[in-house]
Amino acid sequence: MKDCRSLFRDEEDVYVFRDHLESLRQHGSNLLVTGEVSQRVTNRASRTLFGDDIHDRKRVLALTDAGINTANEHFPVDVSPDDSSVWLIDRGNRRRSLPQAAASIGETLPPLDGKNGLHELREEIVTATGYYDDATDGVAPAELRLCVDSLNYLVDEQDLLALKRFLRSICAIIKGVRGMAHYHFSVPDDDATVAELSPLFDARIELRQRNGDHPDHRWHVPSLDMTTAWVDL
Repeated sequence: MKDCRSLFRDEEDVYVFRDHLESLRQHGSNLLVTGEVSQRVTNRASRTLFGDDIHDRKRVLALTDAGINTANEHFPVDVSPDDSSVWLIDRGNRRRSLPQAAASIGETLPPLDGKNGLHELREEIVTATGYYDDATDGVAPAELRLCVDSLNYLVDEQDLLALKRFLRSICAIIKGVRGMAHYHFSVPDDDATVAELSPLFDARIELRQRNGDHPDHRWHVPSLDMTTAWVDL
């Protein structure tokens, strides 16, 4: 996140927003990432939200769409799906990568054979979260990061009420370990389904692409009745 001062003209709003971000880091957060942008921009947003490669992070990446073949590009440059700090669920391409120490746990998971539904995806995210929480004797605030890319496929595939139940459950799990999760939904921010899903999340990050190569973003924080200015991603 860039310097908050670029997001507001009113200095008081800067402090309110900064305090809110710190609260999300300390207590856990679930962010809906909207905007009709390319996969390249989506990946770039994930690299930012997954956190830098300097601090100890535990990253869970759940890919739902077979059209996504860029798992590596979701992570910071020195992080790969083969790292022990990464649990990859590639539902669309029917593959997974998990820490070697979790191999026996992986054997109990259902095969990614194209028949997995929301229940199976939820159970694997729960399993991955529980593994890292147990392995570290309790993850620190903001240490565990989850990305779901994307909700588009799930919205098309699932009943909306079932999807809401799935998201409520995952959001609660992430909050329970004080983690930070982001969920990509590559549609315009004013899409009707965004309005349906937004109450489940702590905030929205809206992405846009200008002239094909200049992505930027802004935050919508309903609890503060606040929308930031656009700044570079």
